[in-house]
Amino acid sequence: MDGQTWGNIALVLIFILVGGVFAGTELALVSLRDSQVDQIAKKGRRGRRVAEVARDPNRFLAAVQIGVTVAGFFSAAYGASTIAPDIAPLFVSWGLSEQVAANVALVAMTLVIAYLSLVLGELVPKRLALQRSSQLALAVAPPLDTFASLMRPFIWLLSRSTNAVVRLLGGDPNQSGEQMSDEELRDLVVAHEGLPDVERAILRDVFEAADRTLVEVMRPRHDVVFLEADMSIAEAIAHVAQEPYSRYPVKDGDVDSILGFVHVRDLFLAGVDPASPSLEAARHSGDDDAGADLVDDVPGEPASSIRDLTRRILVLPGSNVLLPSMSVMRRERLHMAVVIDEYGGTDGIVTLEDLVEELVGEIHDEHDAVAREHRPDPDGPVVVPGGLTIEDATERTGVPLPDGGYETVGGLVLDLLDRTARIGDSVLVVGEVDADEESDAQAPAGHRLTVLEVDGHRIVSVRIEPATAEPEIAAEEAGDPPTRGLETAGPAGSAGSSGPTGPQS
Repeated sequence: MDGQTWGNIALVLIFILVGGVFAGTELALVSLRDSQVDQIAKKGRRGRRVAEVARDPNRFLAAVQIGVTVAGFFSAAYGASTIAPDIAPLFVSWGLSEQVAANVALVAMTLVIAYLSLVLGELVPKRLALQRSSQLALAVAPPLDTFASLMRPFIWLLSRSTNAVVRLLGGDPNQSGEQMSDEELRDLVVAHEGLPDVERAILRDVFEAADRTLVEVMRPRHDVVFLEADMSIAEAIAHVAQEPYSRYPVKDGDVDSILGFVHVRDLFLAGVDPASPSLEAARHSGDDDAGADLVDDVPGEPASSIRDLTRRILVLPGSNVLLPSMSVMRRERLHMAVVIDEYGGTDGIVTLEDLVEELVGEIHDEHDAVAREHRPDPDGPVVVPGGLTIEDATERTGVPLPDGGYETVGGLVLDLLDRTARIGDSVLVVGEVDADEESDAQAPAGHRLTVLEVDGHRIVSVRIEPATAEPEIAAEEAGDPPTRGLETAGPAGSAGSSGPTGPQS
């Protein structure tokens, strides 16, 4: 082959590579997410130009297709017409006639050019575009914009024709793509390899919090420490001295009549002289938790009862979801809210800490009893609070508990008993059995839930164990604590971010 033949081969390769640039540019621009386009637009004049191109798919897709089609046409047509005659003598030397050799050379060159076009003009550029979409878009989108301006008449004709056909097929020519669903976004976060496990867990909890309501995370009214509105300051101080909380809801006789809440700092500052140095120092302490605003509202004369110190409390329906409720509490600068049911009665309380714990996990202070972290034995007994939510109980114990018209483990037991519970009551929960377990004759068919402690009609604690285990109720009938020697999943409020077991404040 002479120099002209090598020149023709080089020209064909250039056509193929030009087509590859157009193909890679197309995939790079199409694969850009809206957030990536916004970030690129912030990178100066060139970035804004790239963003304009990416936001007009009809224009750049038409320009890309013109480039790919023209480059592919020239590579195939030029290569077949100029290089095939140069290699035809090779086939003649193998004993073929000139006519047959010319046809074989044409087919052979077409196949070679098609192979190179697929590898160098399609697969390699598109794979690189997927890996470096932002960088490639910044590099080639401005030249593509210039090319699109030169091809404007052809692009106008192609766009009009394409829009008409898309409308005939029932599509929207102005829609660039389907919006990402919540499930797709969750899967994208879970599969993102660049996120550390902690950040991935927080994002997963944020997505789950979008579906959780205040009823699922609140502290039930039976577990709330209330203060009577007519209680004296001295009585209130003596009462809260035995409790670890900083805020207490104040009721006017009945728990369905909540006047507000009182902060422990209010109690200890209630009888202080407003001109005293200690009070003046407290005003300038800058404490964000109690806050100087707590001090500024202290009456000039000693308060006679808790009613005089009561502050406004937020009231939220139990059907409210977590994230909007958190925004309301932050906007109102309130750390505690009363959760009411559909009839307006008090269902419980929820604190800002409860809501934050749903996103970042349990937050312990110096007054919280931190349980020893452990992984419970799935084949052994485990004790959980009756107020633990079904979701948190499943996560804590590894036992898949069924959902239903209840929120807690105690509610599940009551639903299966169909009556009030007594110590020693036991119910069987049958879960789904895997195919491997079906072949194992010793595999348990479910789990037994045994009531260990009750408070009136409320279930305080429940033991969960495999259904094959013998129920341990002898100690319960004798009145002894039945949890001796059993590994527990932790005391109320010590694991996960379950609302019923969380802190009051």
